[in-house]
Amino acid sequence: MLFRKEAVSAKKTHLAGKVILIQPPSLYVISVSTFVLFLLTLIYLTQSNYSRKETVKGYLLPEKGVMKVYSGRDGVLGELLIKEGQKVEKGQPIVKIRNSQSLVSGVELSYALSREIKYQIEALEQELQVMNIIYQKDNDRITHQLTQLDKSYNAIKKTKDTSRERLKIKEHQLNNNKKLFDSGFISSSQFSSVHENYLETLEATDRLERELASISVDIGRLQSEKASIPEQRLLKQAVINRQVSELKEKLVEQKNQFEFIKTAPEAGIVTAIQPSIGTQVNSNSPILSIIPENSPLEIELLLPTRSAGFVKLGDEVKIRFDAFPYQKFGVASGKILSIDQSVILPTDKVLPIEVTEAMYRVRANLRYQSIVAYGKTFPLKVGMTADADIILEKRSLLEWLLDPIYAVKGKIG
Repeated sequence: MLFRKEAVSAKKTHLAGKVILIQPPSLYVISVSTFVLFLLTLIYLTQSNYSRKETVKGYLLPEKGVMKVYSGRDGVLGELLIKEGQKVEKGQPIVKIRNSQSLVSGVELSYALSREIKYQIEALEQELQVMNIIYQKDNDRITHQLTQLDKSYNAIKKTKDTSRERLKIKEHQLNNNKKLFDSGFISSSQFSSVHENYLETLEATDRLERELASISVDIGRLQSEKASIPEQRLLKQAVINRQVSELKEKLVEQKNQFEFIKTAPEAGIVTAIQPSIGTQVNSNSPILSIIPENSPLEIELLLPTRSAGFVKLGDEVKIRFDAFPYQKFGVASGKILSIDQSVILPTDKVLPIEVTEAMYRVRANLRYQSIVAYGKTFPLKVGMTADADIILEKRSLLEWLLDPIYAVKGKIG
């Protein structure tokens, strides 16, 4: 053994004990809590997003735009043929507008002229009715006369036939008596009497022939007159109908001059009826608007030029309608569809929002065409104004905190 046992024991003996560091329990708790808090903060910074946005104003309008309908001429709104919210077809009459001009008597000129033309038309129509009655009576009269003449003709013809038979008998008697007279069997007075009877019968027969000829002439004349009645009637009708047609055309022209009907230029829903019946309208002022069919609502946003640098197609839009407070009804969503390349100046009129600086028009769609609240559906309407937040960028809070460092690094690099 190199060393003695006593030496080894002496070597193990120390004048002082080991230093032992005793940590209080609270320090452990604080350390763990700090680590957990750091970990939660890191998770929050990486998972939570912050959206950089641009707040603008806008208003609703249809995808195909709102079609404003103008009267086309100055006048007074006489009659509304449609009502607010009504669906109309292309070419459907919507309003009547008249030109208000008065005579000294106070009666409107258009009304007086229309009334006079209508009186003339009524007079011609009455004349046509009377003419038809007269022609019908003439036709009936001629028909009756022809019937009577036919009867007379037949009766005289029978009499004439009888007279011819009698004439033959008288002629035969005359011939026999002439032979007897020539033979001296009868006196001249007897022969003269027979001859006179023959002549009377001959004269009666000739008279009946003349009467038949006269009746035939009358029948022919009446038949010709009767045949001409329809032609005369048609001719007179054509003249009167032409006059009526000319007056009706004149009435239409007069009505078009002093009163005309405006028709719908496109099918859609009527909205924004401005004038009321009896009010003055002019050709440059719209009388109503039409929302075209199959045209969903979109929102047109007015984006200041100073804020247009980072806005792009497809950016998300959060919309708060003035008519529906977002605290109760929430916000609507949409995405940007188009961005105009030309700016709108304050001198331009963009209703219903006032333009105070140079702006771009930005069009965005709507995810829904109505607002749902309290179990009810409230449809959105054209012209509603709103505030909208255009979401330019979404980044985590950690990226936003480190962004200055990245910017400095980029400048140094």
